[in-house]
Amino acid sequence: MTESTANRPTILVVDDSRLMRVAARKILKNDFEILEAEDGEAAWNVLQDNRQINLLMSDLSMPNLDGLGLLKRIRESSEPHCKELPVIIVTGAEDDDGSKNSALAAGASDFITKPFESVQLLARAQAQAKQQRTQRALHDSEISKQQLKKLSSVDSLTGLANQSAFLNNIEESLSYAVRHGTELALLMVQVEKYKALFLRRGKQTAEEVLRRLAGLLGEERRREDTVARYGMDTFGILLPSANLMSARRVAEQLHLAVKQREFNIGGEMVPLNVTIAVSSPPVHAHIDSAGLLADVGEKLKIAQTAGGDRVQYSLAEPTLEQPVQKVVAVAASVASISDVHRALQSLSSGDTIESHADGLARAVLPILDAWNRTHEKKYSALLAQLKSALQAGNGRESLTTSSPDTVAESLI
Repeated sequence: MTESTANRPTILVVDDSRLMRVAARKILKNDFEILEAEDGEAAWNVLQDNRQINLLMSDLSMPNLDGLGLLKRIRESSEPHCKELPVIIVTGAEDDDGSKNSALAAGASDFITKPFESVQLLARAQAQAKQQRTQRALHDSEISKQQLKKLSSVDSLTGLANQSAFLNNIEESLSYAVRHGTELALLMVQVEKYKALFLRRGKQTAEEVLRRLAGLLGEERRREDTVARYGMDTFGILLPSANLMSARRVAEQLHLAVKQREFNIGGEMVPLNVTIAVSSPPVHAHIDSAGLLADVGEKLKIAQTAGGDRVQYSLAEPTLEQPVQKVVAVAASVASISDVHRALQSLSSGDTIESHADGLARAVLPILDAWNRTHEKKYSALLAQLKSALQAGNGRESLTTSSPDTVAESLI
């Protein structure tokens, strides 16, 4: 029982002999939809107009464009439906082995010799057509899977990456940063009073605000950056190879851009403010996305507690400029005042001070603690090693009468 006309594969028979085309039609007509062409050029035109052709059967020797030329043109095509088309080459007694080898090298799928037997021609045509339809179905299935995968990683409202895709990108970027010793920063952008906006202005206006904000956040971003909708009123921005300073600059620029942007929706101005938290922790082998998200989340909470509408880049609000007298006073609490003076003099001039090295180190430690705090505690491990070494040296007592954090906090 043959397939219905609608489901039958289509074959293009190419031969300059009308008799050969008629003979092929008689053999194949019950199992194929048949198209005909008298030479390679005509066949090429038919291929451009018909994407549903499943198989081509071509004579090797023809005027204008022969079978070998047609085959090469098909295999060099940029169109997948054409480039991967099965081609059966029909050879005659006058065609030598060299011609056949050339056709095989050019990508012929099969050969058949004239005069061909009906059973042999039908069997080979059916086998090639079946293989082609199977490959096309697999190809279409793969495209469908890729489309579904893309849809599953996109936020339907804003068109940005969704939370799942964002988390995957964070993991990949962290792995890369650890392997290559690069930096990485994460920004979390939260819309101020979004729920109130939703209730007062309605769903349509609130969602339009999010769409426009999404567009603003994506402006001038690098190709390697990821902008995502992380929650109902929250967006995430992943900045690979960015340090804290550059991430702060991006955050401050975005914060200002939101303030300056006019959100005119339906002829009505909608005021909008955002809070942006910035995280750029030291990259090490044990860093993970959970820790990164916890850090930026904590900073977001601190900013909201302080009233929101700001850029928060540390777990406290550091005042970077401190009176030298205060630094000296705190340092003096853990070392003699003479050691403090020698340490500061040494730092400023580079002169060699005739003093016990441990004493100078103890005098400088509180200053380094404060400096470390203003740099997101990136150098805590180094300071801990120094403190441990000094504590072990000569059986001395503990370096400080207060914890390092307490001393540092007194400076900021």
